[in-house]
Amino acid sequence: MKRILVLTLMIVCAGFTIQSCKKDNKTTQGQMEVRMTDSPGDFVALNVEIVKIEAYLQNSGWVTINESSQEVNIMTLTNGAEVTLASATTVQPGTYTKLKLTFSGENSLTFNGTNGSNTVNLSFGSNFQGQVEVPIQCTVTSGITASILLDFNVGSSIAQAGGGYTLNPVIAEIVDPSTGVQGQVSGTSQAAISLSNASYNASTFINSNGFFMIKGVPDGTYTLKIEAKGQGEVVASQKSIQDVTITKGQIKSLGSIQI
Repeated sequence: MKRILVLTLMIVCAGFTIQSCKKDNKTTQGQMEVRMTDSPGDFVALNVEIVKIEAYLQNSGWVTINESSQEVNIMTLTNGAEVTLASATTVQPGTYTKLKLTFSGENSLTFNGTNGSNTVNLSFGSNFQGQVEVPIQCTVTSGITASILLDFNVGSSIAQAGGGYTLNPVIAEIVDPSTGVQGQVSGTSQAAISLSNASYNASTFINSNGFFMIKGVPDGTYTLKIEAKGQGEVVASQKSIQDVTITKGQIKSLGSIQI
């Protein structure tokens, strides 16, 4: 099951201004805001510490967006909830092609075990040195607010190794955050939601109010599947909704769904 954490990178820039009474061009500064949202998953808590965020300005180099240490429990960021990682950071206009997140070694995972919840420290995976570079394509122009949505695949980022767990963040850009599906499930307090067709698959979990949302979905026709969870990971009941049509630029609402 794919679990998703979404980071939203907002770049607000006044861009280039040219004054007709001047012979030189004036480049105005912009602002960058980084937010984290929508982190479905079946762990109790996933606490990560992000110590630095940078963006790569093409033909110039890395620009520091925030270097204040922040600890975030990403499992609290379900279905639209978000936390701001950086805001009102001054940036230059131009094309940004990469984002780099630096993690500290102080990360932990809490999950339900046979005798209650267990919390374990997360070590870095063998291929992870504490930094993640994410390819993005963001052109900042005058008067435009550019938004970048990143998909943090929790299921692929946490692995069991021997008697412990390791962290190796898997993050990618979501191209179209304005397209997706949402709804509210009643009749269960725990349920996994999957949306799929022949070429795409994504999933999430309902929050405490039964609400779910999946963003960044290519337009097309899908099957939505709901699996209500009983004790442990046992599937108590399930329901499928066929022919869910997703239209580009819209978050389709399925309303209330009884299971």
